[in-house]
Amino acid sequence: MNWLPHQDAVDWGSVPDWFGGVGSIASVLFVYLGLRREIRARRTDDLRFRATQARLVSAVAEIRGNSVLRVIVANESDAPVLDVTVLPRLVPPDDPDGTPVDLAAAKQVRRIQGRESQELFVTSTAEHRLRAADTVLLDLTFTDHDGNRWRRSGTGQPEPAD
Repeated sequence: MNWLPHQDAVDWGSVPDWFGGVGSIASVLFVYLGLRREIRARRTDDLRFRATQARLVSAVAEIRGNSVLRVIVANESDAPVLDVTVLPRLVPPDDPDGTPVDLAAAKQVRRIQGRESQELFVTSTAEHRLRAADTVLLDLTFTDHDGNRWRRSGTGQPEPAD
């Protein structure tokens, strides 16, 4: 019984043909992986460059009494930041790695000029009584001078906000 229409034997080519084929596939794969690595590096560099101003925007909280926070949002860059939203969150004292809970509604500031700071007073909800030993985490969301929207949690690095 003959399954092939013309010959009884399949021509698998010669050893040099196989080496050439494998070499071609390997070189295409090598170029693809190098290109992918270069694209990732450029995206990382672009994000790092875009985040230059965002790294200069920060916030600190100071507990005043048992229900009031004094929040200072500082813009250490030369350009203004817009639509700043501050959300204070309380880190559970018994579980520092736990999920922080919202202390109050988010406060908003329309614009903070370059090299200036804005002071906000936030009153926590009735269910949360603040103590001096509590740890407050501030979540910032803002728009930089170039129109990029950023999110920063505590002292962490800014990340693009979607």
